[in-house]
Amino acid sequence: MYLKATLVTIAGWFIGMVLDANIDFGDPMGFLSLRILFPILAIGLCILHELRRGSSR
Repeated sequence: MYLKATLVTIAGWFIGMVLDANIDFGDPMGFLSLRILFPILAIGLCILHELRRGSSR
């Protein structure tokens, strides 16, 4: 479980970083903070998945 959560979080960060670098919406800071949003969503979904799986056992 921890390995999966770690890998998914790192993948989310990497995808967000690539999208931040390639999508320009004219934001004064130059990025949408997807490199922050995607890892948070990824770890949250991993936690919810484990909670759901744990309650059905």
